[in-house]
Amino acid sequence: MIYNMDFLISAMIILLLILWHFLGQKRAEDLNNRVFLFFAVLGTADVVAEFFTNYYITSYNSDMGTAAVIVTTIFYLLQALLPATFIFYIQTLHEQKIISAKKMFISGVPTLVLISVILTNPFTEKLFSFDVTAGYVKGPWYLLMYVSALGHFAVALLLILLWRKKLGPQKEKILLEIFVISGVGVILQMFCQSLLMTGFGMSLGILALFITINNPNANLDSLTGLYNHLYLTRKMGELIASGKSFHIITVYLYQLKHINRVAGVQGGDSILQQIAGQLGALCGQKVTRITGKRFLVLTSSLEEYEYYFAKLKRLFDVNKVLDVEDKNIAVPVIISGIINAQKLEESGLIMEYAEYLESLTPQSGLTEVIQDDRQTMNGFMYYKRVEQYLHKAIEEDLFEVYYQPVYSTRERRFITVEALSRLYHPELGWIAPDVFIQIAEKNHMIEQITDMQFRRICRFLKENRELMSRLLNVKVNLSSLDLMRNDCSSHFIRMMDEYEIRHEWIQFEITETIATEYSASLGMVVDGLTAAGIRLCLDDFGSGYANLNTVMRLPFSTIKLDRSLLFDICNDEKRAQFYQSVVETFRKMNYHIVSEGVETREEMELISRWGVDMIQGYYFSKPLPEKALISLMQTETMSASVNGEQSEKV
Repeated sequence: MIYNMDFLISAMIILLLILWHFLGQKRAEDLNNRVFLFFAVLGTADVVAEFFTNYYITSYNSDMGTAAVIVTTIFYLLQALLPATFIFYIQTLHEQKIISAKKMFISGVPTLVLISVILTNPFTEKLFSFDVTAGYVKGPWYLLMYVSALGHFAVALLLILLWRKKLGPQKEKILLEIFVISGVGVILQMFCQSLLMTGFGMSLGILALFITINNPNANLDSLTGLYNHLYLTRKMGELIASGKSFHIITVYLYQLKHINRVAGVQGGDSILQQIAGQLGALCGQKVTRITGKRFLVLTSSLEEYEYYFAKLKRLFDVNKVLDVEDKNIAVPVIISGIINAQKLEESGLIMEYAEYLESLTPQSGLTEVIQDDRQTMNGFMYYKRVEQYLHKAIEEDLFEVYYQPVYSTRERRFITVEALSRLYHPELGWIAPDVFIQIAEKNHMIEQITDMQFRRICRFLKENRELMSRLLNVKVNLSSLDLMRNDCSSHFIRMMDEYEIRHEWIQFEITETIATEYSASLGMVVDGLTAAGIRLCLDDFGSGYANLNTVMRLPFSTIKLDRSLLFDICNDEKRAQFYQSVVETFRKMNYHIVSEGVETREEMELISRWGVDMIQGYYFSKPLPEKALISLMQTETMSASVNGEQSEKV
């Protein structure tokens, strides 16, 4: 038989190029990549062995006897190992751990049987033999090689389908493509043996893996050259699955956004590259860049962890400064450490815990350090339980709306209320709004909560219209995600119209943080609301970086002064002067002013003298459920009526 060597030569070139580039680049040293490398080396050896085997088959003479048998036997052994290696490769994608010897033996029994047949073939000649006159002679069990290959492919297909959820759609698609390419190669050579398509199909399959799943560049961050989050996820998954302990340190550049404003985006990139270089020099290949402004160091021993933690604290001292285009840029970071990170059992959960630790640290403008302990872990577990419960709360609409009245010292009555979301957990009790709102915003659930709560507010107002004869409006908070909706203004207006609620009955509160991030889309939302007669309130003024420019950019009618500004104003003259000057400024600009967080009579009297006539806080009333609010307003109305009658008598 005359064999067409073109496909075989092409396969050899493809595989050698793959090995050249794979070995020449920085790559993830995990189990899957090691098996891929073995697969590629085995495939290359198989093509080379097939090349020499075909030489002996087509040019056999008596002087080649032993060499022809040895080379062909090696080729058959490689042909037997390749399909089994593909199955092991799929297992590494599924389990991400070292496959046990027992499992390897059980899954490899068919291959071991075939190998024993191949090794005994020189004596039994069941698969092939060489004859002086006939040359290469097929044995009675020759098709066993093809049956074995197709059987392994059938098992591989079954595993891909069974594990499709764990593998994910992308990997499933790639593996199925490889299955089809390699399977077609085997079938073609089975029916047209002169084409030598098995090796070519296999080389295309390995090429597909190299381009996609095992692409070294896929594991590298393009800006810094460090490993990226894809590599880290695979690495931690393998360590967790194999039961190995490890410890991590994260370095979070929490002021990168501010740095980009000062030094420009290119300057920010330069900062990241410099930091990456310093971390790489210190920690080598243990460091990865897992998000835009967060780096992580993974250590395998407690000694390594303590060593690198101490080194990182010295590297990022409280006055860390880097040079960018002749500018000295301060680069404060938060360094957080997690010992025995494998206890969290999932790479995603580990990253969430690292972010949770960072959230506990004040962003003071200096480098901060925090390490996990039992208290922080308990706090994180509480956080996760709340997060889990939020899904149920949304599905079953378990939220409540409480209303905190705002008192007017000038009119001596409650004139408006703020609607506040509340959530009760059957085991944890009342969950702090700041906690579940933060979680809801992070998980993009806040829009659903806002819609449910706003409908509840509209329904309450529709059923208790008499309340609005005494109240100016009901204040409702909107999150940044609510305001990012394309149809935000029309969305809430439709709801009000559905419940026949007058637009002026609602006043939306926008936090200071959102107002400072002004954008054209936010401006369009605000224009839509104000055009419908809905007024706006700037919430939490004084809690962040807002200034008069921020206030004046949007058409606010009311300013709420954050309760943090009240701290110690009765004892600290400078704080008192600052608070008074803020009030005077806003009064001159004709804004209505609400003081939040007033808890003592002394605070109330002091800010009243300065001209604040709307006060919200526990001094007058805590947030109340619907029935309690109605009762309070009825009591106040009755009291006002009695006082009025007494005045008439006098």
